[in-house]
Amino acid sequence: MSLRSLILATYINSGLFFLPIQMLPQKFSELESLATQIPIQNCVECNNFCTIKELKSIAKSITVKIISETGWGSGIILKQEGEVYTVITNQHVLNTNNNSYLIQTPDGIFYQANKIENENFQGNDLALLEFRSTHSIYAVASLENSTTLSLGDKTFAAGFPTLEKSEDTEFLLTRGRVSILSKQPLEKGYQVGYTNVVKKGMSGGPLLNIYGQVVGINGMHAYPLWGNPYVYRDGSEPTLTLRQKMSHLAFAIPMETVAKLAPNFASISTIKFDETVSIKFLNYLFFDDFGELLNWQFYPYILSTSCHGNS
Repeated sequence: MSLRSLILATYINSGLFFLPIQMLPQKFSELESLATQIPIQNCVECNNFCTIKELKSIAKSITVKIISETGWGSGIILKQEGEVYTVITNQHVLNTNNNSYLIQTPDGIFYQANKIENENFQGNDLALLEFRSTHSIYAVASLENSTTLSLGDKTFAAGFPTLEKSEDTEFLLTRGRVSILSKQPLEKGYQVGYTNVVKKGMSGGPLLNIYGQVVGINGMHAYPLWGNPYVYRDGSEPTLTLRQKMSHLAFAIPMETVAKLAPNFASISTIKFDETVSIKFLNYLFFDDFGELLNWQFYPYILSTSCHGNS
């Protein structure tokens, strides 16, 4: 018996499922319909993963477009203090002669923004901006350590690609998986490698986990056109095999790097997930091809018993 079959058998025998299989939807289209009808609630407090619809809503609410003389990039709303909002982005997004920029918020309003100069990010590809909103209130990102990720975990990258035109105000959310969790950072601080498509203009945008928390800052897309970004902070280089693997991936700077270097602006959430076998099982079940094996027959029931239905 395979490991997955053994896990499933264990959960069925333990009484996790109470409805007969034949009572549940047989088609993925029916499952998807059920999933998107669930009322949107805070996935983090719910201690449950988010639906794709919720993840996109969260990502859009915390991601801004940063406009400079030479183009645009993305940023994440990191902190609110009164009318002042702080945004984290990549330093290379702000590489212009001016320290003044425009920020477009999720509601389409433009604000004048200034770079915060007195933060030392020690060579990491990070920068902070601030803007003032006297009328509108904006969502602030929920943060989490990238150390909570494991290889193969689902990730969601968001931002405003410069080469994409769509009806959705150019906002893009892509799906992928964690492929590399480097113990030592590259020269610019990048450590998390993932398979998501990250396009030019999405630099500075959030990398989210399945709970809708920001675990990293996008900044390096796959297949770089020039230079060799795959050099570690200490000057050493990955093996040829690892470097070839890295070139196929996008990379993010871990959120804990920001929290460590700019503690006045970023703090990691104190909410702790119950890392029991059941939670691990749900993550494993929802995002892997295990669902196809079972024809997705029991998944809607799992959703119906989550705290989404208890609001």
